[in-house]
Amino acid sequence: MRMKKTVVIITFLLMASLLASGSQSPIIWEVKVPGTVESVRLTPEGAYVGFGHIDNIKGVIWYRGNVSFYTLNGSEEWTQEVGFVRKLEPLDGRLIVGTDISRGPEDWFGALGKVWLLKENGSIMSGNITYGSFFDFDLKDSLYVVDGWWIGEGRANETWGRLYRWEITGEGIKEDWFLELNGTLGRVRKGDRIVYVGSGAPSGYRMKYYFGNVYGVSEDGKLLWSVDTKWWVRDLELWRNRALVGTGFENVAGKLFLINSEGNVEWEGDSFYVEDIEINGDTAYIGGVEGDTGKLEALDLNSKEVLWEANFPYRVKVVKFHEGKLLVGTGAFKQENGTTYDMGLFYVVDPTNGKVLMELDTGYVRSLDALGDEVLVGTGRGRVYLINLDAKDRERAYVYIGVGIILVVLAGIVGKVGRKKA
Repeated sequence: MRMKKTVVIITFLLMASLLASGSQSPIIWEVKVPGTVESVRLTPEGAYVGFGHIDNIKGVIWYRGNVSFYTLNGSEEWTQEVGFVRKLEPLDGRLIVGTDISRGPEDWFGALGKVWLLKENGSIMSGNITYGSFFDFDLKDSLYVVDGWWIGEGRANETWGRLYRWEITGEGIKEDWFLELNGTLGRVRKGDRIVYVGSGAPSGYRMKYYFGNVYGVSEDGKLLWSVDTKWWVRDLELWRNRALVGTGFENVAGKLFLINSEGNVEWEGDSFYVEDIEINGDTAYIGGVEGDTGKLEALDLNSKEVLWEANFPYRVKVVKFHEGKLLVGTGAFKQENGTTYDMGLFYVVDPTNGKVLMELDTGYVRSLDALGDEVLVGTGRGRVYLINLDAKDRERAYVYIGVGIILVVLAGIVGKVGRKKA
C-alpha cells in the first residue's frame, strides 16, 4: 500500500514539474511606449524602437513621437523626440530615422516630414526636411527618400511627391537632387542603375479616385519611364533587378506586377489587397487582406505559380523571412464609443507549406525584426515584445525529458516491487 502511494506522489510531482516547464512563455521582455510602433530594429547591441501618435491642437494636426534604444535585457538607455517615426535603419554606429512632423490644419491635406541622422547615443547630428509626408527610404550607395502630399478628392493631378537622393557624410546628410512626380510616393527601392518608385492615392484614406504608378528613375534623377498600375502601390521589392509590385483596392483586391528596369511589364496577375512583400531566393511571400480575412501566400517567381495560401483572422501587415522561418504580423484597429482598440497576433509560419508553428496574442503587429533566435515585435497598442523563437522547441524538449524521467522512475519502482515479491 505504501509503495502504491509513493508511486502516485512521485508521478504527480513529476507531472507538475513537467507541465510547469512546458508552459514557459516565449516573451523575454515587454515594454510600453506612448504611441503606435511603426518601426523596430534588433541589433547585437540592443533594440531600436520608433513610435508616434497624433495630437490635434486648435485644429492643427501634429505628429509626435520618439526613437528609443533598449538594452537586450529590456531597460531603456536613451530616447529622442523626433516626430512620428515611420522607418529607422542603423548605419555604422549611427541611425537614420524617417518621420512625419505636421499635417497642418484639419482641412488641409498636405504634410511635412523629416529624415534625421542620430549618433549611437541618440543625439541629433542633422536632419533634412521632406516637403510632403514622409513615406519610405532605401539606403544603398546613397539615401533615396520619397514623400507625398495631396489636396481635395485626391485626383491624380491633385497629388504630388518627391524622390530625393541624399549623401550620408561624416557630418550629416548632404542634399544631392530631387525629382517631383505625380501621385504620393509611397515606396522606393534602388536597383542596379535604376531607382524604382511606387505611387498612388494616400494609404489610410478613402477617396473618390483611384490610381497608381511605378516610375523608373536614373541615378542622376531623370524620369525614364512610367507604368500605370491603376491602384495604389502598397509594396515594391526587388528580384533579379526587377520590381515585384503589389497594389491594393478597398481592402478587397489587388494586383501583382513584375516590371523590369526598362519599364516593361513581364507579368501581372490578380491578387488580394497587398500589404507586404518579402522575397527569399526565387520565392515571394505576400501578405495582405481580402475583406475581413488576412491572406498570406507563397509565389514561385519563376513559374508564377502559387505554392500555398493561408488565411488568418486579421490583416497580414508584415512578413519577414528569417533563418528558415516566416515571421508574420497580423492585426486590425476597431473603434467603439470613440475609443480605438487593436487586435492581432504574431505568428511563426513554415515557409514550405504555410503551417503555423507558433502564435502569440500581441495586438496589431505593425513592425518586426529578428536576430538569431530572437524577434522584436512592435504593435499598434504601443507594446514592444522581445520574443524567443526557440521557446516551442524547448517546450517539446521539456516534454520529452519529463516523460523520460517519469518512465525511468516508474520502471525503477516497478523493478523494486518485483524484486521484493520474488
